[in-house]
Amino acid sequence: MKIERAYLLANKTSRPAGSLNRKAEPTLLEIIADARVNQMGAQRQMTVFGKVYADARIVRIMGEHTADNIGLANMSLKTFMPNYAITKTAYHQYRTDFYIIVDKKQVGGD
Repeated sequence: MKIERAYLLANKTSRPAGSLNRKAEPTLLEIIADARVNQMGAQRQMTVFGKVYADARIVRIMGEHTADNIGLANMSLKTFMPNYAITKTAYHQYRTDFYIIVDKKQVGGD
């Protein structure tokens, strides 16, 4: 487990609802100073995703939170890159777990 800064991001559109060009831009929701980031082992990945990836992580944050994407400590605050789509969100009594895939290269299998 590693404790690092995490950035919770939401995908917001800058155009009105009737516009055909509604590209979603990431918007910073919240900065979490002490998120706990765990690497996911192969068995846990099979349980959650049904596949095994080169790098998948669980970002654990105290309290109840929502977000579309997560940036980790290496994310630029100007471009919001790199950020990772949240694959699964789990709510527990006092924390929120966000499951993300950092490297989508599949390991093993076909």
